[in-house]
Amino acid sequence: MLKKILLIITFISFLGNANSKLERNIKYAYSKGMRYSLVPLLKEYIYLSKGNLKSMERYLEKIILTVGAKNFEGLDISLLQRGNSSVSKYLAAKKIFAEGEYEKAGSLFKSISSGSIFYPFSRNYLAVLSYLQKDYSKALSLYKTCVETSKSRLDKNLSTRVYKQIKVNRDICIAGIARTYYAQRNFKKADYNYLDLDKRSIAWPPTLLEEAWSSYYGENYNRTLGKLVTYKAPQLKFITNPEIYVLRATTYLRMCLYGDVNKVVEDFYSRLEKTAKKSESIAKQYKNNPDYYYQLVRNYQNESDKEFYYFLKGIYKSPNVKSFFDNIKYAERERKKLSKIQSSNLKGLLSRNIDEFIKIQKKVIGLVAETKVEKYGIDLRKSFQTMSYIKLEVLGRKKEALYEGKEEASKRGEIKYLKRNDRQYFWTFNKEFWSDELGDYVFALPVECPDEK
Repeated sequence: MLKKILLIITFISFLGNANSKLERNIKYAYSKGMRYSLVPLLKEYIYLSKGNLKSMERYLEKIILTVGAKNFEGLDISLLQRGNSSVSKYLAAKKIFAEGEYEKAGSLFKSISSGSIFYPFSRNYLAVLSYLQKDYSKALSLYKTCVETSKSRLDKNLSTRVYKQIKVNRDICIAGIARTYYAQRNFKKADYNYLDLDKRSIAWPPTLLEEAWSSYYGENYNRTLGKLVTYKAPQLKFITNPEIYVLRATTYLRMCLYGDVNKVVEDFYSRLEKTAKKSESIAKQYKNNPDYYYQLVRNYQNESDKEFYYFLKGIYKSPNVKSFFDNIKYAERERKKLSKIQSSNLKGLLSRNIDEFIKIQKKVIGLVAETKVEKYGIDLRKSFQTMSYIKLEVLGRKKEALYEGKEEASKRGEIKYLKRNDRQYFWTFNKEFWSDELGDYVFALPVECPDEK
């Protein structure tokens, strides 16, 4: 019995010594500029510490925001939940949230310290939870807190990547405020708040479609068309969501501009029918082959199909995928810093860690790309079906108008049809896209439906 107790004490002592040595190695390598090669060591440290990470919290926060929390998703949730630090709570809450246990995740997000660098991110998640529960007033309050606390942490002394993560979080919350007003069907407030989002932000391009829908439901159809025309700008051609075409056709239909509807439908078919077949063929042929999809996205410039090229470019430029490509780039650069490490054993370990880290990043990119390619093919097929219904609707309405002897209106593009708020100005659009004006276009077309003239 005594021997057994001594063995247990010796083992616990060994773990303590191992953990202490690991902590020293992490702090030493961190001081030499290592980040990406430390990920496996940090995972090991979190495991040995049973989630009690107070002494290493400062290092963990910076590294997690640099390399992305997704690289720590494999950690055991029960172990993280036992931890007393904001880092362990944040990692556990994110994983639980992804599994759909929102109430449990919410409790953990609420327990994150206001002094933690993860606090603004936790407010973002809590705002999303309130939004999903349709508690919109609470969601608005949390999104505003997220914006304010993100701004307060934008310290120029932070590393570029950490600074960028906090800034993106702030921008997502700005968009969340507008999105919440949209959910409340307060379309004027939604339109007004969408304007707060900086057009240079990576969070901005997708919100154009949201703004377009907000204007559509607010019956400001010319503004809907103006928002959608922005996607034709050279800077935004990588946005290939088929819903853009569907909403454009639906808006023209709502305005009874049947010639324009048919042009959109024909353009959609001619541009994307071949691409839909290609997406479906690739998804079928290369199932469960992440390496193929990684190479496909990495070498998107070599794609000959124009529309599929823009689609692959869109995957490459999407925030989550781009962050993994950046991880690979910066991890490769980190190899040059290995010469600063004096211990040959530690240097060899960190080098192997970089290899393993890069391998994981490539696999994740491949898995994300595979999901996107499969979804794109499905979305295109659904959109083709919707376009067919729209075309049939046009034929039916034209036939009805012909029987009733109604004439189509011919006057188009007058200023009197414009609607604008105090943050929008009138300027003639000559099919020239200026970066600082993207998203500010409004059409000036009449509604030609007989009962609405």
